[in-house]
Amino acid sequence: MHEISPESAEAALRHAEIAQKHGESIETVGKLLQGQEGASADVGQVIEERGQWIQEYAQASKEYAKLAQINKAASTEAYVMATSEHGKAVEEHVAAVKAYLAVAQENLRQRESEWVEHRILIEHEQA
Repeated sequence: MHEISPESAEAALRHAEIAQKHGESIETVGKLLQGQEGASADVGQVIEERGQWIQEYAQASKEYAKLAQINKAASTEAYVMATSEHGKAVEEHVAAVKAYLAVAQENLRQRESEWVEHRILIEHEQA
């Protein structure tokens, strides 16, 4: 049976730890968005939940990576599971970023619309 190298198991562990930190950051962004009005608050809840899922998947990935380090006989299976859980975390991360970008674009459109209205009023007052 094949064994995963210690370097590969260590890399999987590092990736899981990084994913966990990203999940914490995304959860925080979601909480901040919930403090705003309108669609931002609703999307903030979704982003917060995705951040929590990222952390859960990252934790599972970390546990499998540790198992791959200590159990050479099961290292291949544990490594596959670690990378699978990490993949789930990445998918949640991508979804959270897409949701955030959609809200940011909508906020920019709204601000642009407000700016145009403001400019029209100023031009009308000056005429």
